Amino acid sequence: MVHRSSLVAVIVALALCHASPAYPKCARVLLAPQLITHAADPIPAGGGVLIGFTETTDDSAETFAGHDPAMNADWTLVVGKRKTRPRLEQLAPGLAVYRPGALRGTRPTQVVLRDGKGAKVGAFSASSRADAASLPAPSVKRVTSTAVAQDKGRWRGTVTTTVVEVDQIPDRAAALIAYRQDGNNTTALTWARVAVGSSPAIEIYASPGKCGTEPEGLTAPAPGVTVVLAWVDQFGRRSPLSTPSVVK
Repeated sequence: MVHRSSLVAVIVALALCHASPAYPKCARVLLAPQLITHAADPIPAGGGVLIGFTETTDDSAETFAGHDPAMNADWTLVVGKRKTRPRLEQLAPGLAVYRPGALRGTRPTQVVLRDGKGAKVGAFSASSRADAASLPAPSVKRVTSTAVAQDKGRWRGTVTTTVVEVDQIPDRAAALIAYRQDGNNTTALTWARVAVGSSPAIEIYASPGKCGTEPEGLTAPAPGVTVVLAWVDQFGRRSPLSTPSVVK
């Protein structure tokens, strides 16, 4: 005679043996601003402070939930001794430039970017003089998009990756932006940080997958879509657009 308790134990043991493998849960991932401009490099006329984004599990980034982490209208610039609102421009989802506007005099001026709570984001020197540096339009060989289905326990989805292959990454380039072209109109879809000497095959988009997140509006250029691209330097100044390319 089999006792009821023994039968229950056997059933539980069999169930555990045939259960689906356990997958670790994701930590809560948030988006936070990330400073791109180097504090040691003077900001030239027409330039500003370039801000991107990064993923973090730090709860303090909750401040930026619900909006683009690079776009913060409550941030201020202290130009010399004057506290001002920067001229804020979104270059792409998750990428923005904070410009100080016209500067007085010809001597370098100290510029401090502060967040909405008054904490220092970065300190720089800025000049009213234009520099001769400019970025060429990207020379694009091809733009390709791949989609791979993934199955991770209870999560099933598709991970999309877009790669832009260029001749080379020019000096002073800090990022590459991809725009969808509709006639004479362009819409920023995605961007990636770049560095001189890195691979000319630039992963400009990778979907966040199971555990990641991304700014609203960041989009993979889909196959068949016509895109144009532009370099951006660390001061938020954009190059001319590339010739159009169709995503393969």
